[in-house]
Amino acid sequence: MSLYKDEAIVLFKRAFGESDKIIRLFTHKSGKIAAIAKGGSKSQKRFMNTLELFNCINVEYFEKTGKGLVRLENAYILEANHGIEENIKKVCTAGFFTELVDRLTKERERHDELFYLLKDILKTLKQAEFNYTDIVYNHMKILETLGFMPNLTECVYCGNKMDVEEKVCFSSEKGGVLCRACSSALPHKTYNEGVIERILLFCKGRGERDYRLTDRVMDEGISSKKESKGYVFLERQIQDIMEGFMSYHLDVELRSYRLLKRYVFKQ
Repeated sequence: MSLYKDEAIVLFKRAFGESDKIIRLFTHKSGKIAAIAKGGSKSQKRFMNTLELFNCINVEYFEKTGKGLVRLENAYILEANHGIEENIKKVCTAGFFTELVDRLTKERERHDELFYLLKDILKTLKQAEFNYTDIVYNHMKILETLGFMPNLTECVYCGNKMDVEEKVCFSSEKGGVLCRACSSALPHKTYNEGVIERILLFCKGRGERDYRLTDRVMDEGISSKKESKGYVFLERQIQDIMEGFMSYHLDVELRSYRLLKRYVFKQ
């Protein structure tokens, strides 16, 4: 039995028996691992307040070859979840990103870039609530890091490059945009001009909200009330694209996403 030391983010926890806890950790060196914390529900010395969701911790654990669960020996807080746990919007947002990482990664696969990305997301979230742009940006960054990004630059069927005004057809089945010719023979949904391109802009950087994306999304110079409605409409179209892609292409339906829509996204 070997002792390992690592940095980890708490993705999931549940009680096991009267005093133990089952924990899923996203570690820096070993990727996602499942651990049992003996006495984790009662121990005041080793695990007091350390195994809470969204905490970044240093862990020491024992592992037996061929065993699924590692045995958590000690844990020490590096970055507590203070600033997240008392705000329902922040909890929903943090829950979405941790569940996304949990569901899209395999056990024991190291992902350095993803580990630091998730760590940065949680650290930033402690300071301020994420707006819709922040959520989409980081969602796309996680998908890009794992190689799961939908193809938003060229037709996923024929491979032809597409201009902004051509990007109106999206196929969840094929995992990206379709040109006009290919869309005539393949299942897809049609969206307003500029919507799909906006997702690409989200990937390049957060920035400030730009309500005047294209004339077809909304007209310049309209009232702030209509402007706000136009932005909500844009959000819903982007949500529809990503929901279809996630559920069909990645075969993932996140429970946390329903809470995110209820408490964070505009209705």
